[in-house]
Amino acid sequence: MNFFKIFIPVIVAIFLILFDYKFAYLNQLRQNVATLISPIYMGVSLPGKLYIWINEQGTSKDQLLNDKRNLNSELLELHARLQQTDALILENKKLNALLESSYTLQQRTFTTARIEQVSRSRLKKQITINKGSNEHLKIGQVALGANGVVGQIIEVTPTNASILMVSDPTQHIPVKNSRNGIQGISQGVAENQFLTRVKFIESDLDIQIDDIFLTSALGGKFPDGYPLGKVTHVEHHVDESFLRIVLEPIQKTQNLEFVIILDQQ
Repeated sequence: MNFFKIFIPVIVAIFLILFDYKFAYLNQLRQNVATLISPIYMGVSLPGKLYIWINEQGTSKDQLLNDKRNLNSELLELHARLQQTDALILENKKLNALLESSYTLQQRTFTTARIEQVSRSRLKKQITINKGSNEHLKIGQVALGANGVVGQIIEVTPTNASILMVSDPTQHIPVKNSRNGIQGISQGVAENQFLTRVKFIESDLDIQIDDIFLTSALGGKFPDGYPLGKVTHVEHHVDESFLRIVLEPIQKTQNLEFVIILDQQ
């Protein structure tokens, strides 16, 4: 009995399959049934499709955010490189201005250096540069800017050197008037970080406002003929033998970034 319950439906199913394959009578019926159950199929498959869509949207958003972060990082890097390029261009311009100075280097060999620190206290006016004995710098070498004398090296380490500025009160420099050759000694002014005074010029000698004083080779301390300062004040006291002469250094150090260090001859 159980055998017939299973066998008869199988025989009927096989018969219907062969009959449909041979005559295609059930095609229309299948189409009608498929049409009727399609909404049910869509409803059943909707959660899966919705899950896939949400997952794709999340992935797309994460990808977009990741792309944005990458682009921002690349943009930041490009800006940094551009700034570095601009800085190099500006640095080259400053170095060219230094080398194309208003005076001649008289075929002297030299080393260029960057200023790392400036001290302008009342009794200490010095500059620290980024080169030292590793670059064969020595005490006594003269430092120049694009317009004139900055000072003289007084201390050297392997990687740095200290320059005593012309405006330091302990700095004494032989100078001469570019107009008439009158000579004196320049000394820094303690109470003013930017001025120097010229001493030991007799009161009857011809010194005028805007005269330019150059370095003198007397004593062998400084090379001859480099601009040091311009006269801004001349005063004669009847009870004094020498003029009171104030100079403003030709080379301003407020915004100075590079110096030339002349090799000793």
